[in-house]
Amino acid sequence: MKTISFQVTERDIVEYANVSGDFNPIHLDEKHAQQQGFESKIAHGMLTMAKVWSILSNELLSPEILPLKYDLSFLNPVYVGDHVTLQITKRENKIQLEGKSANKTIIKGAIVLQNAMID
Repeated sequence: MKTISFQVTERDIVEYANVSGDFNPIHLDEKHAQQQGFESKIAHGMLTMAKVWSILSNELLSPEILPLKYDLSFLNPVYVGDHVTLQITKRENKIQLEGKSANKTIIKGAIVLQNAMID
């Protein structure tokens, strides 16, 4: 099992909003996010997924290995400034992962890789 951590920053969220066109105020406006029941502004789910895949592809895989299937659940929001710790287990062509932040599981599941054997 391998452990890797990352942080979601304000800049990550703003840049992702600009690239994706998702300007939902729960991501960009503190007061609006709180009015919707969140503690603070939350990261886009796909931003969290992109950060997870970036880490996996850069830290564990060779560039030619691509995902075939994602089976991931987003269980809790990721807030601006959160540190996410991933617990990663690799087997054959499958990566199992669980990401936690502030003792809450935020993402859990597996990624199946195309025709790849991983260490």
